[in-house]
Amino acid sequence: MNQIDITFSNGTVLQVLGNLIEKFDDLSEPMNDIAAVLEFATEEAFATESDPATGAPWASLSDAYLKANPKRQGGKILQVSAGGLAASIAADSGNFWATIGSNKIYATIHQFGGTEGMPAGPAAIKARSYLGVGPEDERQVLKILELFLSSGV
Repeated sequence: MNQIDITFSNGTVLQVLGNLIEKFDDLSEPMNDIAAVLEFATEEAFATESDPATGAPWASLSDAYLKANPKRQGGKILQVSAGGLAASIAADSGNFWATIGSNKIYATIHQFGGTEGMPAGPAAIKARSYLGVGPEDERQVLKILELFLSSGV
């Protein structure tokens, strides 16, 4: 492989390169902002009862479930109690990562749904995705990163 080495002696170029190296050493500020975007997208998913990535509405509660739980008729899906799934959502971030999730044991089955082979009842449910990133969220994440990269370089 051919290689060309370029050495910069210009103080401004060296300073900008040094600033970039420093910036990439700690991305906690933009990662915290990105975690906030993820959290807002999830809150909106619960509020609109729709998949945050696609905007598709969640599946309605089954007739069998509503018959067994008449108090749920006309109520919000996945938001029954203050200690429920919606209330358990937490975002976090660090130097190089942003994440969102729930500590509820049943969170995964609501995100991805059950499978045909699962027994009827709580396991064989349709997916009601509440975690995800839609096009507007992606634009916000890119804007956060753009602003971070352009500030103070």
